[in-house]
Amino acid sequence: MVDLRTGDDVHEVHPLPRGDGWVVDGIEVTPMADGRWQVRQGEALSLAHGTRIGDVVWLHINGRVHRIEVIEAGAGAAQEEGSFSAPMPGGVLDVLVATGDEVTAGQALLVLEAMKMEHRITAPYDGRVVAVHVAQGDRVQQGELLLEVEASEA
Repeated sequence: MVDLRTGDDVHEVHPLPRGDGWVVDGIEVTPMADGRWQVRQGEALSLAHGTRIGDVVWLHINGRVHRIEVIEAGAGAAQEEGSFSAPMPGGVLDVLVATGDEVTAGQALLVLEAMKMEHRITAPYDGRVVAVHVAQGDRVQQGELLLEVEASEA
């Protein structure tokens, strides 16, 4: 059994055979050899771009980046909460926020170009931008830190 945290929710999941991924609430997430992830929900099959950094899996699917934290016995410290990393190698097309800006959940923070597609990185919660580590025109590698957002206190 493994626990996965998505936002404030913790899900108890069953690892797939060979430790290749997880089943969460009927959604099967499996890493592929080329760095993409296969996401299956019933008959629907999608491909996501993602990376695992320590105990955190970052998945880019359907225009959104999802942070999934693996919580298991002996797991190391997760990447700092509120930091956003590149889900895949690409170029920064536009930085839509600056340090000190207040942001709302769902607001676009920056736009990456990867594989001839635009990918918007959005805020998962209301907060304040505390650091921007990239500029328009920068090339980034998968897992590279893009920006940091501090959540607003409720």
